[in-house]
Amino acid sequence: MRLRESRMEGLEDKVVVVAGASSGIGAATAHKLAKHGAKIIVADINADGAKATSDAISQSGGSAIPVRFDVIDNATIVALAELVMDTYGRIDGLHYNVADVALTSKDTNLLDIEPAVWERMLKVNLTGLFLTMRQCIPYMLQQGGGAIVNTSSAAAFSGEPNIPAYASSKAGMNALTRHVASAYGRQGIRCNAIAPGAIATEGALAVVNVMGADCDEWYGRVRETLAHSHRDGEPEDIASLAAFLMSDEGSWINGQCISVDGGWLFR
Repeated sequence: MRLRESRMEGLEDKVVVVAGASSGIGAATAHKLAKHGAKIIVADINADGAKATSDAISQSGGSAIPVRFDVIDNATIVALAELVMDTYGRIDGLHYNVADVALTSKDTNLLDIEPAVWERMLKVNLTGLFLTMRQCIPYMLQQGGGAIVNTSSAAAFSGEPNIPAYASSKAGMNALTRHVASAYGRQGIRCNAIAPGAIATEGALAVVNVMGADCDEWYGRVRETLAHSHRDGEPEDIASLAAFLMSDEGSWINGQCISVDGGWLFR
C-alpha cells in the first residue's frame, strides 16, 4: 500500500525527529508525518519498537530510520542530534512524546508518593524535554527555523487528585514550550504543545492493568470525555494536529497548548 498523494503544505522532505515513537501517539505521528512527505527519525529507548515503526513507514512508501536514545542520558541525545545532522544536514522538526507511563501507578498523592518517583517522572518528562530541545534548537537556529510539538496532557489543567508528579511535569512542559516560543519565535522557531485527554494507547492500557482496582477511575474518565463526544480518542487524533502544527499550514501558531480531548476540558 502506497502513501496517498494529498499532503499538507511544507512537510515534503522535512527532517523530523519523533522522540518516543515506538508505539501509541508517537508512532501514529511518525506515520502521519511520513504520509505527508517528511523524513522521519524514529527515536525511542525501545530499539525494537523504533525499528518496527520505521519498517512499517518504509513499507508504506515513506522515509524513516530508527535510532535508540534515552532522554535521561544526555550523551545519547547528543549522539541522536549529531546522527541526524550527519545523515540529513538539518533538523526541521521535533515531536517530543516521551513519558515514563509505567511509573504512573506509583504516582499517588503528595503525602504518599516516594521522592524517587517524583524525581524520575520529572527527569523523563521535563528534564528530558529540556535536554532534547537544547540539542535540536541550535541546529534549527542555524538553518533559519524549525517546528517543535510536545505531547502534554489534560492532567496539567484538570487538578488531579492523583498523579501529581505526572501533572506537574506536564505543566512544566507547557511553561517550557512557551519559553521556547517566546525566546526563539522571531528567529523562526515555533513551539507548541498538545494536551490529549483519555487516549487508549498501549502504554495507558498497560498502566490501567497494573493499577487493578483503579481501572474504574480510568474508564470513568473515558466516560466523562464521551459525555461531550461521540467516540473514544485515538492516537491518530493527536497525530493529525501534530502534523498540522509542524506544517506550513500551521505557521502562525506559536506558544500554544491545545487540548485534544473530545471535550473533556472546556478552557
